[in-house]
Amino acid sequence: MTTTGEPIAAIVTEKVLANLADFWADPQPERHSGRMPQRIAGSRYDQQIPAGTQNPYWEIVRQLPVGSIGLHYEGRMEPDCYWFGPCDDLRSFSDRHTLCMTFAWSIISPGDVAWIKSRLNGAGIVEPGAGHGYWAWQLTQAGISVAAYEPRDPGDNNFVAGQPWFPVLPGDHDTPKHHPDRSLLLCWPSYSEPWASQALANYKGGQLFYAGEGWGGCCADDSFFELLDAEWEEADTAPDHVSYSGIHCYLTEYRRKGTGR
Repeated sequence: MTTTGEPIAAIVTEKVLANLADFWADPQPERHSGRMPQRIAGSRYDQQIPAGTQNPYWEIVRQLPVGSIGLHYEGRMEPDCYWFGPCDDLRSFSDRHTLCMTFAWSIISPGDVAWIKSRLNGAGIVEPGAGHGYWAWQLTQAGISVAAYEPRDPGDNNFVAGQPWFPVLPGDHDTPKHHPDRSLLLCWPSYSEPWASQALANYKGGQLFYAGEGWGGCCADDSFFELLDAEWEEADTAPDHVSYSGIHCYLTEYRRKGTGR
C-alpha cells in the first residue's frame, strides 16, 4: 500500500494512551450506528504484556474501540479506528495508517510472540522487508534471534514513520538465501510487488511465518501465492492474532512440502 499527501508524523504512545483514557472515561455511541463501544482491554480476548518487555503497539490496540464484524463472523475482536471523527483528539489516526506506519502494518500481540517462539523450537528468524523492525524488536525481547533487513532507507520509505525500533540492516529479497538455518518471516509484504515471492524463492529453509492477507488481498502478488501453494503447506495458525476491522490479516506457519513437521 502506498501513501499520498503530506508525510505522516509518528504516533506518540503516551499522548495517544492519554487520549484513549479520556475517550473511555465518557464513551460515546458510534456516530453512525449508535452502538456503544467495546474494547479488547479487560475482555476475554485481552493479552497481557510479559513483565520486563514493552509492546506500545499492543498497549494502544487493546484500548481501541472494536468493530462488530470480526466478533460476529470470525470470533475475534477487531480494533476499528473509524470510531473517531474529525473533532476528536484521536482524529490523527481516523484510519489505521498512522498506527501502521509508526509500528507495523500487521499487529503483533503478546500471544503472537509466544506462539511464534513455541513453533520455532529454538531456531532464529530472518525477516526481509522488516521496515522499522517492530516485529523484530518484539521477537528479540522474547529471546529470539532475529536478522532483519530492509532495502529502503528510512528517509525514502513511504511505509514507515518515526524512529526505528530495531537495528535493521540494509538488504533486499536476496538476504534469506544467506540464512537457511533460520525461519523466514514475511510481514505484510507490499501489495502487487514481487519481492515477497523473490524472498521465498531465495529461502532454502523449511519454515515460513506469514502475517498478511491471502490471495486476492492487499499483500504481495500472485506469484507469491502461486509459489506458496506449489511448495508449502499450512502447518498452524496463531490463535491470538488480532487484525483491524475489515482487514483480513492472519499469522500462519507454513512448512515446506516433503520436509515433515
